Amino acid sequence: MVADPPRQRSTGLRGAALLNDPLLNKGTAFSRAERQALGLEALLPWQVETIEAQVERCWQAFGAMGSDLERYAYLQTLRERNVTLFHRVLAGHIEAVMPVVYTPTVGLAIQSFSHTYRSPSQGIYLAAPQQHQLEELLAQACAASGGGPPQLLLVTDAQGILGIGDQGVGGIQICQGKLAVYTLCAGLDPARGLPVMLDVGTDRSELLADPCYPGLRQPRLQGEAYTAFLDRFIDAVERVCPGALVHWEDFGAAHARPVLEAYRQRVPSFNDDIQGTSGVAAAAILAGLRGLGQRLVDQRIVIFGAGSAGCGIAERLWRLLQRQGLSAAAAADRLWLIDRDGLLHSGSPGMGEGARPFAKSAEVLREHFGTPTAPSGAGFGLQAVIEAVQPGVLIGTSTAAGAFDQAVVEALCRGCERPIVLPLSNPTRLAEITPANLLLWSHGRALVATGSPFGPVASADPEGRPRERVIGQCNNCFVFPGLGYGAVAVGATEVSEAMIDASIEALARVIPAAADPDAPLMPPLAAVQEVSRAVAEAVALAAVAEGLARLAATPEQALERLEACRWSPEYPALQAATPASAD
Repeated sequence: MVADPPRQRSTGLRGAALLNDPLLNKGTAFSRAERQALGLEALLPWQVETIEAQVERCWQAFGAMGSDLERYAYLQTLRERNVTLFHRVLAGHIEAVMPVVYTPTVGLAIQSFSHTYRSPSQGIYLAAPQQHQLEELLAQACAASGGGPPQLLLVTDAQGILGIGDQGVGGIQICQGKLAVYTLCAGLDPARGLPVMLDVGTDRSELLADPCYPGLRQPRLQGEAYTAFLDRFIDAVERVCPGALVHWEDFGAAHARPVLEAYRQRVPSFNDDIQGTSGVAAAAILAGLRGLGQRLVDQRIVIFGAGSAGCGIAERLWRLLQRQGLSAAAAADRLWLIDRDGLLHSGSPGMGEGARPFAKSAEVLREHFGTPTAPSGAGFGLQAVIEAVQPGVLIGTSTAAGAFDQAVVEALCRGCERPIVLPLSNPTRLAEITPANLLLWSHGRALVATGSPFGPVASADPEGRPRERVIGQCNNCFVFPGLGYGAVAVGATEVSEAMIDASIEALARVIPAAADPDAPLMPPLAAVQEVSRAVAEAVALAAVAEGLARLAATPEQALERLEACRWSPEYPALQAATPASAD
């Protein structure tokens, strides 16, 4: 990030209380004058250090850790002690720290939360027995934040964490990680983001039986009780944090879409698993097809995994296909969704509303498979669908490790010369295929981006010449930070579909494979701040164009707001406040 001149701030805190405020603490970087004025002289070592010297010390400590879980814990402790230094360390080492503070390491940290919890941690916990106090509790949290009412609430009920399912109150760490990414990538002021854990219980038996589990030990709320709790939470948000953006994160498949649809018109909000994942995947597909000189409307697309992420991707592509001229029915015909029981069709049991538009009719089954019904007791499986449909794009959101086996890849390549394959399930061990196997079995013909990070792969090009392929990661950090920050900066009253489409197009334009199909199918993580700026600008301008921006009436005002709101990890110059000027 580009450093701004040091800000001047007054504070009524002194001594140990100041050192214990993570938003104001500067540690050894407090100047001589600040130490004298603020009662710090005996509490710090003699040397006055620059933030660069502090970053170097932190980086050496980070590198000395024996595992990524240790590195995660170290960075968490740093953030709880000194927010500015934490973000400065991240900004200087993006590619190394992103997989630690975010996926995949955060998943491991969440699983061990009950036995590693340190009090206090950043964020708030709102439990089901407190549902009649939610407004009061949210107001308490905002008053204690030190940065004014939050502009962005990152909210989870932790039922669908990454690929590891119900994790109870440990899910707050996914919110903490994503808020760190918001600041790192887009410049959201860390004082204006709030992690929120909606503790409605857990259905994970190991947590309920664990005496160290610190959350509510009862089965999850269901049905009307669950809906009533969410209603009260949104009521509290509207009263305490008017205009704040709500980022819904890692809700279970049964709740993710209904929650989004129920509240997106009441408060500006979006669901990253549905809309963020779909946006990144769509951008990768658009860029890959441009590099190949092909069109989206000419593709058949198979999505293996019909949960919230898979259905979200299908819905996003359905919308894009219609924007490119297809009717709703013709666009749905291009999309083939498969769940654990096989291809979704009109007779599939237990199908969710998000998948229903893409279920194939008996006539379509007869056309492609010669029968209007699935074989006895079995669905139309992945390989059978690929052989019948001959897709140009294959997407995995199933968490079924190794599902894209050699037979599937070879069938895919028989029907398409240069297929696009996106094994998006994470963490890494749940990927549908490794890039090494995909490139081996496709003889280097496939274009690939993954959900988890993978190293470069020694491969061969379609002509058999050796080369190294850099594997792009379909990381939601290329969309959600810029999308959320752009919406917050202009005071968007809604996160519209057009705003999300604008974020997709902004990302697609900077993906290397759009110019060269053998280049990576995602930008490098080192470019994420530049990408986030482009995404935020596109989103803010789209909000203005739709009349959804409360704080910007013109494109020029939107661009000014983006710059004015951007936070950078620089220490403010602090002075002791008089009673009238205390923050």
